[in-house]
Amino acid sequence: MQAGVFAAPGQFIVEDRPEPSLDTVPPDWVKLEVDACGVCGTDLQIVKDPPGHPADPGVVLGHELAAHVVELGAAATSVREGDRVVLAPNLYCREQNLEPCPQCLRGRTNHCANFHTIGIHRDGGFARYVLAPDKALLPIAPDLPLGDAVWIEPLSCVLGGFNQFEVNDTDTALVIGAGPIGVLHALMLKSRGLSVIVADLADTRLEQVRNAGVDRTVNVQVESLAAVVDEVTDARGVDLIVDAVGGQLGTAVDLAAMMGQICCFGLNSLIPTVNQSRLTEHELRIFGTFVGVGTFLQAIQLLEDGMLQPSGLNLTMPLADLPEGLDLCRTGAAVKVVATPGS
Repeated sequence: MQAGVFAAPGQFIVEDRPEPSLDTVPPDWVKLEVDACGVCGTDLQIVKDPPGHPADPGVVLGHELAAHVVELGAAATSVREGDRVVLAPNLYCREQNLEPCPQCLRGRTNHCANFHTIGIHRDGGFARYVLAPDKALLPIAPDLPLGDAVWIEPLSCVLGGFNQFEVNDTDTALVIGAGPIGVLHALMLKSRGLSVIVADLADTRLEQVRNAGVDRTVNVQVESLAAVVDEVTDARGVDLIVDAVGGQLGTAVDLAAMMGQICCFGLNSLIPTVNQSRLTEHELRIFGTFVGVGTFLQAIQLLEDGMLQPSGLNLTMPLADLPEGLDLCRTGAAVKVVATPGS
């Protein structure tokens, strides 16, 4: 089978790999046939040189996948052959049949001492077949469009931050970054009836975001983001801000309204300069968020109910074309690239 592999720093290749066998994993694992798998910003970080995120060289990448079950391990009981599922790719103590670590005992599974991710630390969904523990699989409706299903995993991460906002109907919102995570935050904020500004560097992405219903977009290389915020909010500042890029906390503090809320989602190596006097005087609330805890079912429900329909942002391609797809993501020419390993 073809597989999309992190070969070495700066090298992502598609090569032939043998089909994975259930003989190599615990008996409660199952074999999945991957229907589609989305490219995540983490994948792009992994294949940078030097890598911006750790992964094991030689691993098959891809963790945002929708699939169906084709073979059961002897002890797999929570799914059946033919079931349509999504994968919760982060394996904690429970999914690995380990005694719970201190963080898992506290319900902080996203900080599990044994945190292990399919598609980063072991072979993932950029291949026709992948193995996974049955505990990490969640069923999805037969009529949920495949193009929406691949957004479930990133939406579950977004909800980990979004659910911490205290949202009022009159709030205004700013999302910095129009990649998949920024878009999902914007769509969630729009679903609550808020006026939303999205800022980015790529006109192609911003056009797609406008087509998805966002009120105002800003290419920060062309327009002053501060001037747009003043225009939209009558110089009051923005109530809710999401940094979906990383390193934008200083900008967020400068643009926040009195008692504004700032969600720090993006990760990179930038170290921002922050006006702490403004932070203090405006009584800003700032929080970080890392992965989602217990948010997968909420993400599935939102997409199955049609509250969000992000599939129109997808650029779908065969697995063989995925190296080109990663380039499109890097340059901002695509919001979401989705590979179909079976095609």
